[in-house]
Amino acid sequence: MSVIFLSVILGVILTACGGEEPAEFIYEHLEEAVQIEHSVADKQGPLTEAEQLEHEWYEEMLALSDEDEIQELSQQAIESAEERRTLMNDEKVIIEEAYEEFQQSKEFITELDEEVATHAVQLVQTMEERYELYEQLFNKYNETIELDIELYELIAQEDLTVEELQEQHDLVNEAYEEINELNNNFNEKTVQYNEEKREFYEVAELNVVYEDA
Repeated sequence: MSVIFLSVILGVILTACGGEEPAEFIYEHLEEAVQIEHSVADKQGPLTEAEQLEHEWYEEMLALSDEDEIQELSQQAIESAEERRTLMNDEKVIIEEAYEEFQQSKEFITELDEEVATHAVQLVQTMEERYELYEQLFNKYNETIELDIELYELIAQEDLTVEELQEQHDLVNEAYEEINELNNNFNEKTVQYNEEKREFYEVAELNVVYEDA
């Protein structure tokens, strides 16, 4: 199994803000989006813990011969996977809220000078690509939860064959490999966005101080 780790957007503080310039309005929406998205980190710990527990229970089930004990662990693992689904849905709500806040910055781009606007447009494109990657990651992770549940149900069957178990195990592993790739792409896009946001603030001549990630 694999643990999802989403990198977050870096936050900044504007040290001097008149609140009148288009770039400053954009700044306000960008940084409000950052604050919203930071709460995603609260979901990552429980997700990681649940995945690790399920992995331990799965290994334990493979070593057990008592059907009742296997059934009990299987049910625990299924309930844990369902909890992960809930956590992912909660996380998606946060990501969508942050994205909607980000979208509000776009209306001020036409008021920027040409050079600054060019950087802002690039920033928007990168965020659009980042959000699309998150959508793919979210959908794939939910599909993989279904595969996990099928695996936990399968291992509890008395007439299970080694071939059937191996086939499902391989499907799960392949799915997590895809999740790893998507997650890496998402994190790379986040790094790109952070760099482009820094460039935008510099070109817009906004006096900002960067917070710790």
